[in-house]
Amino acid sequence: MFIPLGSFRSDDQSVKPRVVQCLIFVNLSVCVYQLCLYYDDVSFMMRHGAVPRDIVTVIDAVPFFPVILPNLLHPSLITSLFLHDARVMEGGLIHIIGNMLYLSAFGPNLEARIGHFRFFILYLFSGIAATLLYVMVHYDSTIPLIGASGAVAGVMGAHFVACRRSRIRCLCLIFIRSLPASVVLLPWIIIQVVNISLSYHGSPVAWLAHIGGFGMGIFCIKKLMRFPLQAKTKGNQHTITQQRSDWATQTSLLSPVRRRK
Repeated sequence: MFIPLGSFRSDDQSVKPRVVQCLIFVNLSVCVYQLCLYYDDVSFMMRHGAVPRDIVTVIDAVPFFPVILPNLLHPSLITSLFLHDARVMEGGLIHIIGNMLYLSAFGPNLEARIGHFRFFILYLFSGIAATLLYVMVHYDSTIPLIGASGAVAGVMGAHFVACRRSRIRCLCLIFIRSLPASVVLLPWIIIQVVNISLSYHGSPVAWLAHIGGFGMGIFCIKKLMRFPLQAKTKGNQHTITQQRSDWATQTSLLSPVRRRK
């Protein structure tokens, strides 16, 4: 598996990845706050993590086929996206470091392509969709779900569609190489699918949420592709040259791929 270190900017260099930078800053700040509370014996993630049993309502209307109704306004659907495992001795810091590395590698090009606001909405929607998928499958669990992995996976899914020609700087063993984004994503996708098939309740990692976020990112970016983006650079407003014809060309490359229902 490759460790992403950054990306080569393929779009307008004047568009700064402000949202990516803010998200990384907020996630790191919350993690530091969690560390302070953790050593004071206060579990912040237990209070604000997404606990499936607290989010969903199960109605046993039909035997063996429970009706699961999620509370779409539950605050933990948002707060859980900014929490990470703060247990340093258990390797918790790897959780946030990995998420932020992938966000910093795949986020800037996508944000430059679709704009700040759309990128932020895609990030949130992907994270919420990933959380909802997990809590509806594990509706009887009392273990809180935390982490930005689902939202970051959505960014990766959208990047796979919209920025497939971009290249990512990666650490391969002891060498730093520039690889196509699709090559970097392929091992990640394989790992998610394999782990879902091997672990259901026995893993502390919500592999299913990763796939849910990835799929939601692809769904959102295909909807956003239908509309040209108005952007401002150096005080002048102009329409980005990648309009519907370009989006259609890129989308046609994915015609053999089927969306997960």
